[in-house]
Formats: sequence, C-alpha cells, structure tokens
Amino acid sequence: MITELPRTPSGEASEETQKNALAVFAHADDETLLAGALIPKLIDDGWRFHLLCVSPGDDDDRSARMELAAAELGIESVSSLRFAPAGEPASGVMASPPLLSAPEPAVAGLIEARIAALNPAMVLTHSPSGDYGHPDHARCHRVTVAAARAAAPNAAVYALAWPKSMLWLNSLAGRLLRSRGRAVQIKNELDLTKADEGSSPPSLPVTNTHDVHRFLHVRKRASRHYRKEMSQGPLPLRLLEAAPTWLQRPILGKARLSRAR
Repeated sequence: MITELPRTPSGEASEETQKNALAVFAHADDETLLAGALIPKLIDDGWRFHLLCVSPGDDDDRSARMELAAAELGIESVSSLRFAPAGEPASGVMASPPLLSAPEPAVAGLIEARIAALNPAMVLTHSPSGDYGHPDHARCHRVTVAAARAAAPNAAVYALAWPKSMLWLNSLAGRLLRSRGRAVQIKNELDLTKADEGSSPPSLPVTNTHDVHRFLHVRKRASRHYRKEMSQGPLPLRLLEAAPTWLQRPILGKARLSRAR
C-alpha cells in the first residue's frame, strides 16, 4: 500500500480507510493501458478511485468507452475536460484548444477545481517525462502537480514510473517502423526512437513498487473497450496487448510509482 490506512481499535477498517484518490490522465485509454492493473490493486487496498481525463478525444465514442473501461477497473466516477489531444484540432464537443497550446496555469486551474471538490488523499498522474515521451502526458504531469499543490497541500501526489525495459520497447518499436520506411512519429508529436535517449525531463526516483500481476486480467478486460486505439499502435505493443496475462507478467506485473510531492 502507498500509505498505511487508519484502523479502528478492533483492527477493522473504519470508514476513514475508504480514502478518495484521483487519477488525472491526459487521454481516454491512459487509465487502462498505463494504470489498468495498478488502480484495481489500490482499490483492493481500500482506496476509492475517481478519474479526470484532461483531453479525452471526443471525435467518436471514446469518452463513452472510457466510462465503460473505468467501470471495469472499479473507478467510481469519471469526469473530463475538453482539451483536444496533440495533433487533433479543436472541433465539435472539443471546444477547447489542444492541450499543448493551452496556457498551463489555465489547465491547472481547471484540475485544481476538481481536486478541491473531491478533496483526495492521493493524486495519481503521468511521469514527468510523459511515460514514454508523450508531450501531452508530460504537460498533464506538470499541471496536475501544480494543481494538487494549490488545492490539496496534504495529499500525496504520485507519478507513474517506468523501467528502462518499457522505454526500450517503445524505442524498438520506433526503430522497426523506421527500418520499414514508415514514419516513427505519433501525430507529429512523439518520436518513439527518442523515448529512451534522455531527451525528456529526468524521472523521479521510484518510491513504491506494487505487485499487480493478480489484476492483469482486470486490465485486459477493460482494455477491450480500446480495441480501436490499440489497433493503431506499433506492432510490438499490439502483440503485448494481445498476449495472455501470464505472458504479460514480466513487463506489466510490477507497477512503479514516484512521489511527485
């Protein structure tokens, strides 16, 4: 567990042990593909999780599928801001500008309002380097940490942390695409070949490691709502997602967190 939950004198969990936790992620599917085994594990530990998606990508039914996936994970509520994902113009229900072009204080202010309303004891978000170098993820990390500092100074803020093997896998995917003469950028923003080259901000030290292999089946069940997104990913990552959970264990069976504040 991240923090020890209070107990009643009898040793049984009190109502206070059902602590609120808020996961703040950039896109619909990040909560599942990046934290889909971790969140059920923490819920099993006694946390009540809520989700805020900053840039859901409402060009289709993606938000509706996010709510279905979140329900599979055990998340109690889902809310969204309306910033467009990197590389997508603001249109339709995405009335706000792309996340990357929006002023960070303005984005942080909207997240701050959600944090203040929920009063979470824990906030979970992306790594400072954007997990695998994604600029939306990196910005989401910065604005979430700033918002939590202002709205919930006593909350523990945790960022996802990734081992070198995961960064190498993303870099390998980029190199394979390049060798086949294909573009190695995602939406003209993310170059997979640079995921492990130190071009992103340095990662925070890992402070918590959780064994989440028992919850990989929950992640796999929720990920079925994102078949469309997974089908557009690099081949190595598509193979990983298609693999049975016992084959996913060496890569996805451990979840690492860094204390961001």
